[in-house]
Amino acid sequence: MLLIYIFIGGGVGACMRWGVQRWAAAALPQFPFGVLACNLIGSFLIGVLFGAWQKPNSLQIALMTGLLGGFTTFSSFSLDTLKLFQSGNPLLAMTNICTSVILGLAFVWLGLLTSQMFSSH
Repeated sequence: MLLIYIFIGGGVGACMRWGVQRWAAAALPQFPFGVLACNLIGSFLIGVLFGAWQKPNSLQIALMTGLLGGFTTFSSFSLDTLKLFQSGNPLLAMTNICTSVILGLAFVWLGLLTSQMFSSH
């Protein structure tokens, strides 16, 4: 049953992200404000949900993994990084930040190059 809740939450979260991005693109088309807004809102909400329960439960998992996972995966990245800092692993936290951002950009670029190799452009 938990998988169904995660599935539904993911769909709702993705629709929410689409709505925020559409609104932001109309308001400020020259900057990806919608993505930034989703990432910041999602990061705040995952912090609230993570702190609200002493031990994980089905609702928390469904909301964090499903709803916020569909809304933004940046929130999960932010929470994991914060946990690394809080557990006394600042080097691992910084490694997570640097590798996620740098390798994320590199893999997007590689994906773009790969798609261009197979396109007719």
